[in-house]
Order: sequence, then C-alpha cells, then structure tokens
Amino acid sequence: MLNAFLKSKKISFDKVYSSSSVRTEITCSVGLEGIHDFEKVTFLDDLYHASAEHLEDFLQRKSSEESVLVVGHNPGLSDVVSHLTHRDIYLRTCDLISLKSKENDFKLLCDLLWSWSPKKGFIEN
Repeated sequence: MLNAFLKSKKISFDKVYSSSSVRTEITCSVGLEGIHDFEKVTFLDDLYHASAEHLEDFLQRKSSEESVLVVGHNPGLSDVVSHLTHRDIYLRTCDLISLKSKENDFKLLCDLLWSWSPKKGFIEN
C-alpha cells in the first residue's frame, strides 16, 4: 500500500535514513521498491529507539534543500513531529508524513504538508 501510494504521487527522496533494526530494513526494502535504491539507504544504529531530542538534532543537521525520509518504528518519531509542528501527531504503523522546514536561526520548526495512512489515505494540510 505504501509503495503504491509513493509511486502514484511520484514521491522520491534525495536521502533515506533508517533505523538499523530488521523491521525497518524490511519496511525500506518493500516500501521503497522501485522508488529508491535500497543500496543507498543509510542504516543508523542511533536511530533505533532514538529520543525526540536526538531525532530533532539529526534532522536539524540535514540540508533544507534535500528531501529526506527517516524510517523508524519508535515513539520518538511521533514525539519529534508533534514538537516540530506544534500539533498532536501520533504515527501508527505504515503512516507517512511530509514536513517542510521553516527558516529559523535558533531552532528547527516545520509545517505539516500532508499525511498518508493505510486507513485514512492521503490528507493534504
């Protein structure tokens, strides 16, 4: 379902970062098939069970020019998205959201552009 959605919207990513857990490796291989070269996914141990603070620091180091996908299966993702958007967001299995960073010299802030889930489909914000 996720793979079909990404293909139907022609969504691609400049960089993909994933937790090094087996579950997220499987998610990447299935979800990104035909969209992003699996060999170019960067698997990081420090994304496994990462806190919201760690994820925010990680995202802040990424270029605002790049389209970045972060894949994980931990509550830190919901926490960091809620913090960055100032909205209460809970990510369930296979949920996908698109954020756009805002210009700010002191901290990372983001707008929620859209979300997709197997149950609700595509929701533009």
